[in-house]
Formats: sequence, C-alpha cells, structure tokens
Amino acid sequence: MECKNESVRLTLDSIKEIITKDEPEVEIISLEEEPGSGRGDNYTSMLYRLRVIGLKQQKNGGEKVKWERAIIYKVLPDSRERREAFKSETLFRNEVAFYTKVWPALNVLQPTGHHVFDGVAKIYDARDDLIAMEDLRELGFRMGDRRAGLQVEQLRQTLAALAGFHALSLALKETRPDEFQELSRKGGKGIEEAMFCKENANWYRQYYRVAASNAIAMVSEALPPMSHDKREDVMRRMNIFLQEETFFHTMCELAATEGPLTVFCHGDCWTNNILFRKELESDKKVVCFVDFQLSRVGSLALDLATLLYCCTSGEVRRAHMTSLLRHYHHHLTYALKMLNVQEALRDPEIMWDILTEELRRCGRFGLGIALDMLPISTCASDEAPDLYEDEEQSEKVEGAQGPPPGGVECARLMTDLVLELIDNQAL
Repeated sequence: MECKNESVRLTLDSIKEIITKDEPEVEIISLEEEPGSGRGDNYTSMLYRLRVIGLKQQKNGGEKVKWERAIIYKVLPDSRERREAFKSETLFRNEVAFYTKVWPALNVLQPTGHHVFDGVAKIYDARDDLIAMEDLRELGFRMGDRRAGLQVEQLRQTLAALAGFHALSLALKETRPDEFQELSRKGGKGIEEAMFCKENANWYRQYYRVAASNAIAMVSEALPPMSHDKREDVMRRMNIFLQEETFFHTMCELAATEGPLTVFCHGDCWTNNILFRKELESDKKVVCFVDFQLSRVGSLALDLATLLYCCTSGEVRRAHMTSLLRHYHHHLTYALKMLNVQEALRDPEIMWDILTEELRRCGRFGLGIALDMLPISTCASDEAPDLYEDEEQSEKVEGAQGPPPGGVECARLMTDLVLELIDNQAL
C-alpha cells in the first residue's frame, strides 16, 4: 500500500485543532519538537515529543495564564524500505483500530469511580498515518531497562494491570457478545492478527530462518554439561519446533486458537512497551501500556508467555513463577467480580487450572517470540536499526531480514527458556 505522506508531522495549526477539541479556552502560541525515542526503543514507527505552549483563559474571565502540554506522537518511518521491512502500515492501522474502536468498547464497561484498568494513555488523534497521545513521561512514567529485564515488583505491577485489561475483554464477551465478535472478526471494525497469519508466511520466512538458526546455535553452545542423551533430546525438541516447514504455521495456530480465556491481547507485551511510575498512591495508575500495533484476539496466556518468557530471567521465574501467576489470578478474579462477570466466576480454582494449562499450551509461543525478542532486548543500542535515518541512507531490504545476532546474555536467556519449557512439558 502506498503511503499518502512520506514525512507526516504535526504542525502548529494541526496542534491547535487537536487541543481546542479538548480545551477550547486554550490559545496555542508555540511548539518545540524532538525525537521521542532512541535506537532500539522502537522498530515499526518513529516517535516525536512536542512541548506545546499557550495561554489559558480563566473561567472567571480574569487574565490568561501560561499553559503547557507535552504530547508524544508516532508516524510511519520516513524510509519506505523500513516501512516495508517491518510491515509498518499494516501494524499502524491495527493500532488505530485498537485506540478508536476496541479500547472505547472496553473502557465503557468500567464501574464509575472504580476502574479495573486505566493503563492506556489519553489519545488526542489516531489516523492511518499518525497517532498523538499524552506524553506519559510528564506524568512520571519511565520505560524499564530492556537489557536488564523486568524485576519481581515490576512484574507484579504489570501482571495486575494485565489482569484488569484482560478482564474487560471477558466482560465484553459475556455482556455484549455481538460487539466482541464484530471487533474481533477478520474484516470487521476492530483488530486483526497482524503478524502470525498464513498470508505472512513467505514474508517472514527468511526472518525466522535466520532467527531459528541463531537460536539453535546459541543453545547448542550454551547448554550446561549434561549427558549425551539428554543433550540430544534438548536439541531434537528445539529443532522439531523450529523446523522451517511447520514453525510459522504452529505460531499461527497458537495465536488463533479460541477458548474460554480468549481476549483482546496487547500482543507485544515486552519491556519497551510497559511504562512504570514510582509513585504508589492508590488513586494513581502505576503501569501504562503503549504500542498496541500487534494487538490480537487470542488466549490471554499469549500475553503472559511474552511477558514472563521474554522480559525476565530464568532465575526470576524459578524463584517466583508460581507466586507471580497467583498474583495475576487474584487480580483477574477480583476484576471479574468488580465487572459482575458471572460465567468466568463459577470457581476461582477452575479458573486457575484453565490458566495454568493455557500458559503451558502457549509456552511454545513464548519461545517463538523469544527468537527475535531476546536478541533485540539484549543488543546494544548502536546495533539496533535507526528509523530516523534518511531514506537515501537506508539499505534496500526485501522482506523481513532477521533479528540481530545474540550475544552471551541472549544465549543464556534462550537456553534457560528452552530447558524450562522442556521441564514443564511445553516443548
């Protein structure tokens, strides 16, 4: 699809239009712009920060006072090659559908004065080539350290927020099933699977050929000392899952399988898309999710597998996995109760059994995501693609070419994950 405007930017006039829809008493005077992310922070779009300065008319008709607002906005990469390599236009449309259709349908279900989830930024504008939202940095939010991974308290906060988000989907599915279906139906008004669908198999073939080959080599090299037979079994299981003829089809099946815990998933629940605020006042949100470009309809365990298997270490999981899942389960059942969802509340222990089985089933999905997520999250910033480069400087790419090669830390994380999934009978 041809991009209508290869260098979309917010201007003073467009900012005036956006702001006055919300605050007609504000007169915009000026704005300042800077890049909104560094290399390695975002791969499918370009982010910019705006400092908007104006004057606000007081309600009592007194003097105007200084007014400021921080806005972050994302646009498609200037480089056509980058847009095509990352399927940016498809992903952008999916995120717009989430913000304009899916999130409003979920948000309206929340009890007045007691939201179960408020981890979505305020959206000022969302269209095919631009999304403008409040700058969460101004509210005290900060991105986690992608190379260090998430620690236990961050995981607990994230899981509590995810539980509320997933509960809203279960509530919509029970109380407004037709609306849920329309928003999740392919070709409907809502979101669609943007990555793991059969139409993308050829596009990602080279990418996952490289990613799988890298992962197999890393695990083979990093496996701890063990018997020859056990080593052969580990590599055999990994090779079976990653064989080119079946891998992408398996990921498509895992993403599309429906069941009692089918929800609107975030779809890309990794460290760079989760923002934290240190203040813990009960009336303030402490976790916000950004980048809903890969949002999908699928088992809530897909989000859990991405978060737990790609954003933290094997040491953390070995020590805390059960308590973390129990924490998520507690917040999920609480949110469902607040939303008055009846079907899913038949028995919390039945819910627990379904949840743990779903996570086991989706364990392979977490490994499939880890093929590219772990190399990306552990690489140095100067090894990551630069989406702000000029189109003339970017190399010609055809299809998705493969993640950066993983280093020692990536190999350790990948190996721990493979061994854990084998122990859990998920691989």
